[in-house]
Amino acid sequence: MLRGFLHLYSWRYAVWLIAVLQKVHYKPSAFLRVFWTSDDIAESAKQQELRLVSRNYGLLWLVRIGSAAEILWAIFIGYQAISSPSDSPGGLQFALAVLFAFPIVWAHVVALVMVSSYLAKPKYVGRRVLSRIFAVQVRRLRRKHHFKVVAIVGSVGKTSTKTAVAKALGVSKRVLWQEGNYNVDLTVPLVLFGHELPGLFNIPAWIRIWFKNRRIIAQKEFPYDVAVLELGTDEPGQIAQFAYVKPDVVVVTAVSPEHMEFFQTLDAVAEEELTALSFARKALINIDDVNAAYLKGKKFISYGLTPKATYHASDLKEKGIKGQSLKLTLGKSHAFQATIPMLGVQGAKMAVAAAAVAHVLDVENADIEKGLKSVEAFAGRMRIFKGIKETTLIDDTYNASPIAVNAALDVVYATKAPQRIAILGSMNELGDYSSAAHQEVGAHCRADKLDLVVTIGHDANTYLAPIAVEQGCTVKTFDSPYAAGLYVKKQLKKGALVLAKGSQNRVFAEESLKQLLLDKHDAVHMVRQSEYWLAVKQKQFSDFIA
Repeated sequence: MLRGFLHLYSWRYAVWLIAVLQKVHYKPSAFLRVFWTSDDIAESAKQQELRLVSRNYGLLWLVRIGSAAEILWAIFIGYQAISSPSDSPGGLQFALAVLFAFPIVWAHVVALVMVSSYLAKPKYVGRRVLSRIFAVQVRRLRRKHHFKVVAIVGSVGKTSTKTAVAKALGVSKRVLWQEGNYNVDLTVPLVLFGHELPGLFNIPAWIRIWFKNRRIIAQKEFPYDVAVLELGTDEPGQIAQFAYVKPDVVVVTAVSPEHMEFFQTLDAVAEEELTALSFARKALINIDDVNAAYLKGKKFISYGLTPKATYHASDLKEKGIKGQSLKLTLGKSHAFQATIPMLGVQGAKMAVAAAAVAHVLDVENADIEKGLKSVEAFAGRMRIFKGIKETTLIDDTYNASPIAVNAALDVVYATKAPQRIAILGSMNELGDYSSAAHQEVGAHCRADKLDLVVTIGHDANTYLAPIAVEQGCTVKTFDSPYAAGLYVKKQLKKGALVLAKGSQNRVFAEESLKQLLLDKHDAVHMVRQSEYWLAVKQKQFSDFIA
């Protein structure tokens, strides 16, 4: 107890205070609860094993400078009280009170700063209010109607895995799912009730949705057997907010670097993604892409390409861009050969995930086999297009991470073509891990398999390109996807194979690929082609767009 009291007056106090704030995901009430119930703020902070994120340094120094100012003020009042006791009755007692109260004062100042920051963001407040209102309706829907919920979480491959699961189940069950990426607190409830996302401040639209939801809840029968949902996260604490969905099965696709400016460490990513296990009845985890250390003590069913997994694929035989054949083993009960349209190692893992979910939900083996054949690539995810000069274009531009980029490159390596070109954009939101991540991809570039590597964006140009050059590759760097596309168009040979892979802002590698399309109308099937996104691209690359 004494040690905990002394820690309140340590120079490290401000660091511990902000570390606790990070751990409770910036929730003022939870922060104050920890502060008032903890015996030792230092121990509470150390238990979190967190590094302070850069955005919190300002708050850290506010506490330090404010505390120092309060201490100096207390010393000044005390000095005045001692030097002129008749002029300052009770001054010494007040000075001591100010001195000893500063840890309490500044803890509450931090809480007030958080409250103020939320109130200053009307969109944030609006989202939180609406998401909580519709979460209540989802709970009512789940209580009244007996349908299954499958939730997909993970660092990469969520949307494609969701698509594969929905297609595999759709042969024998009525499946509710959304083709896009409605995966945040406000949009997940909309999927369950079958709504499109209106404008945040379109109050009449939200009122209509609320009343329609009530009618759906009141129906005698829900028109679906299974709902397949994607649950996304951008920073710690967001997966936990989906607990009300109560999934019957949760699928964890991978734990790998994502949004590292907020998560900071892979341990934090793992903690976030695996939070879903705490509120799901059963968990299927891809043990190929989740470190075994994170799974100790957890109850789950494994899937992957390793024979150790309960559900696994083996005997993979690539058929280039036409897909692949493989043997799927579903526990000890069934194994079968299948030809699937999904490409590469990642495609095989998605097929295993889909088969595993179907098997867990008691789908007949024959229907599982039939369902896997119906899976098609989704926009921006290993989708094939015909290009000029009889070329083949692989559009995998929705997003990028080292696992996904390397898997896409492996597909290119396994496909015969007179010329192979990889357009690789920067992988965003990786924080301090960015340089190592891009170097990893650069090391995976093979000079004997790639005739040309084209990079787009600062990090790809700075970290990926030099390593690819060391590997013997011919590399050309660009700051614009439009300039990159024009360059590739000039280098293109008849029958070439071109892969485009990258993240969003300041990259948009799909715009490179659009310039190579045989049929320009195919562009509508690419990712981020709405008026909103085209305007964003116009703004970011105005100097490069004719």
